[in-house]
Amino acid sequence: MAKTKTVVNDTKPIDDAVDDAFGEPVVLKPMKTMSSGYREALPDDSRQPIITRGIFDQARGIIENTAGSQSGFMHKQATVGVSLSIRQEPVIQCDLRKGDRVFFPERDETYEVSYIHDDPGGRPDVNLLKVIEE
Repeated sequence: MAKTKTVVNDTKPIDDAVDDAFGEPVVLKPMKTMSSGYREALPDDSRQPIITRGIFDQARGIIENTAGSQSGFMHKQATVGVSLSIRQEPVIQCDLRKGDRVFFPERDETYEVSYIHDDPGGRPDVNLLKVIEE
């Protein structure tokens, strides 16, 4: 895979060493959506899948304890945020959007794009939801 440079503010390239040290292979897979916005779970042949490198991030959020007012049942809930830090070029090349899939071959895990948080530094954060195949 050819190395490409991302330019920040047209003057400072982001070092390839970041992806080399922390990144892993990732496949961006465009998916079809219906007019209602729901995903059809079928590949979108009008947009090309892209194989690139990105940084997987899984951060544990807060743990919240709640109790039912009548039952007295205690409930503990933890949140986990999963995202992909990736260079902007592959996102643009496949026109990555909500509902598309992101596959990590080394993990054998598939995620769905929840939303993309653009970053002025040229590395958007792609927020992900785990896809559980039956």
